[in-house]
Amino acid sequence: MILADRINLADNVQAIFWDMDGVLLDTLGLDLIVCNDLVKRYFGDRVHLPRNYIRSIFGYHPPEFWKRILEFVEQNYGISHAPEQLDAILPKYNDIRNNTTFETNPGILEILIDARVRGLKCVVVSNNPTEDVRKIITQASMADYFDHIVGNDIKTLEKKPAPDTYLLAAELLGVGPQHCVVVEDSLLGAEAGDAAGCYTIGVCTGSADFDSLESCPFIDCVYISFEPNRIELNRGPVTTKQVFTPNEFVSHMIEHIAWRLGCEVDLFWNNNDWRLLGESMGKVLKRFETDQMQTAAMGMIDDGSAEVLLDLSASAGLQLESVASIDLDWFLSLRCEQLANGAPLEKLLRGLSKGLDGFMRIRVCNLEDPHHTWEGIFRAVGIAMSKIFPEKHDYHYSETAHPPEKSVMPGDISILSRSVDGAKVIRKTAESHVMVGVDFSQRTPFKCRFDVSGSVRVEKFCDLLRLFSQAAGFSMDLDFNATALSSSHVAVEDTALVLGRALKEIFVLRMMTYGVNGAGCSIDTVEDFLTQTVRTGISIEGRKFWKIIPFDGDFVSMQKRFIIGQNVLGELFSEDLDDFLDGLAGGLGCSIVVHVKDIIDPDSGWKMIFENLGKAVNKAFAVNPRRKGVTPGVKATLA
Repeated sequence: MILADRINLADNVQAIFWDMDGVLLDTLGLDLIVCNDLVKRYFGDRVHLPRNYIRSIFGYHPPEFWKRILEFVEQNYGISHAPEQLDAILPKYNDIRNNTTFETNPGILEILIDARVRGLKCVVVSNNPTEDVRKIITQASMADYFDHIVGNDIKTLEKKPAPDTYLLAAELLGVGPQHCVVVEDSLLGAEAGDAAGCYTIGVCTGSADFDSLESCPFIDCVYISFEPNRIELNRGPVTTKQVFTPNEFVSHMIEHIAWRLGCEVDLFWNNNDWRLLGESMGKVLKRFETDQMQTAAMGMIDDGSAEVLLDLSASAGLQLESVASIDLDWFLSLRCEQLANGAPLEKLLRGLSKGLDGFMRIRVCNLEDPHHTWEGIFRAVGIAMSKIFPEKHDYHYSETAHPPEKSVMPGDISILSRSVDGAKVIRKTAESHVMVGVDFSQRTPFKCRFDVSGSVRVEKFCDLLRLFSQAAGFSMDLDFNATALSSSHVAVEDTALVLGRALKEIFVLRMMTYGVNGAGCSIDTVEDFLTQTVRTGISIEGRKFWKIIPFDGDFVSMQKRFIIGQNVLGELFSEDLDDFLDGLAGGLGCSIVVHVKDIIDPDSGWKMIFENLGKAVNKAFAVNPRRKGVTPGVKATLA
C-alpha cells in the first residue's frame, strides 16, 4: 500500500512506529540554536557547535546528547570543567524543548491521516521521557493520531539502540513485529528497529544524511523526505524536464528514456525503492497508445553499447545477458558514478518490465567504462519504447519554406550548398579533390566517379556506397580526383570524411528546423535481435567514435579474418573499409558501433555493414519535432 502518495508499505503492515525528533517534528533546527545559545552562555562566545556535529549526535537521548556536547567543548576549546555543567544545562534545555511548539515535518500529517483511514495503528517511540514526548506532540496538535507513546524512561527497558522500546510498542498493540514498520532518522534508532524484527525506514529529515542511511545495514528503505511523489510524462519538448531522485545517475537514466520517447518529464521520487520507481514509471508509460507489441533496439554512447528486446505480449520479466567477452556479474558489481554497484539500475529495469507488463531482454555488448555501458542500456530501452509507443509525425520538407543556401563556407572544406534535403561539399588537399553531393529528395541519380591511377582499384567501393545511400534514403553524386598521390585508403577515407560532412550540414539544418531522432540502428524485430549477423548503430552528437565489436570476444581473430588483410569484392582492401567508418564518424561528428554476432566472409560482412549503417542513418535523420534544436545526447553539442 502507498500512504498519501508518499510512503510505500507492504500490504501486511498493521502498525507504524514513529520516532519523534527529526521524523515527526523538525526539532533539529531548534537544537542548533538552543545548544549554541547555552554553550555560549556558560563558556563564552568563542564556543560554537557545528551543524554537522549536532546532527551526528541528534539521535541520542538528552542526557547522553549533552554529555557528548560538553565533551566536544572540552576537547575542542580546552575547557576542562565543561562536563561538570551537565546538571545545570540539561534542565534548561529540556524546559525550552518542552515549551516549544515544533513544526511538523512535511508530509507527516497526510500520512497519519491516511493511516487512520486504513485502520493502521501508530505509536510514538522516542529516546525522550514519555511525558515530555506527550507534551511536545500535544503542543504540535498531533497526539490524537497515536494509539500509544513509548518513551525512554520505562525502567525495565533498555534505551535505543536496544530493541526494547519497539518490542514494547508491538506488545501494547498485540501485533507481531514482522507486521510493524519503524520510521527513524538516526542510525541508533534504525538499529533498534531492525533488532526488534520490524521493517525499518530511514528518513533524511533529522540526524543522518542519505548516504549514511543507505549504507546502514539496519535500514530497508531510505527516504529523502515525505513530500509526495509524482511522475508525469507527456509528449513535448525533451528539453522541458525536471527529474529528481535520491541518486543523480538514476535520474540521468530516467532522463535518457524520456529523451528517446520524445517526452517532457516532471518526476520527483522521494526514496531509494528503485524497483517501485521503475514499476510506477512503467505504468505511466503504459497509458500511451501502443503501435506494436514487440521490438528491438541498440543503444550506445562512445565505448558503451547494448541491445534490448522488448515484448509486451510475453509475461513480465527481465533477462540480463552479455556477450562472451563481458563477465556480467562483474559488470553488475562495478561502481557507476554515484552508485556503489549496478543493483539499483537492475532493480529499476525489473520494475519497468513489471509496470509495462512485458518482457525485457537486455544484452550488454561493450564495456570499457561502466557508466557509458549503463547509458547505452537505458538508451536502448528508451529507443525500444519509442517504437512500442510511437508518436506520428506528418512533416514534409519544403524547399519553398527552406530554400537551399549557396556558397555557405569557402575554404579547404567548402560547403557549396545545403538545405534540409541535400548538401554539396568539396574538400581539397595536397593529395585529392573530393566533391560529394547528397540528395534526400532523390531527384538526382546516383553517380560515383574515381579518377585514380590504374594500380588503385576502388570501383567496387561504389557498389558499397550505393548500398549505404539506398538504405539511408538518399542519392549521392561523388567525384574523386587523386591530384598528386593515388592511394586506396585515401580515396576511401577522404570520401567518407566529405560524405560525413555533407550529411552533417543536412542534419544540423533538419535538427534546427524540424527536429530529428539523431540516433538509429539496424535492429527492429525479435528476429533481428536473435539472428542478424552484423548490427550497426549510430548516434550523432558532435563527437567522433567508432568500434567493431565481436560477440565472441575474439577481436584478434576478427582482425585477421575480417578487418585487416582481406580482399573484399575481389579488389577492395578490408583495412581501407575500416577507414571508411573512421572518416564518416569524423565528418558527421558521430559515434558508430558495429556488433558482429558471427564472423562471416568479408564480402558478405562488409556489404551488411554498409547496408545496415545506411538503415541506421535513415532512422537518425527521421523527423522528431520533440527534439527540435537539440542533439540526441542529453548533454551533447553539435556545432
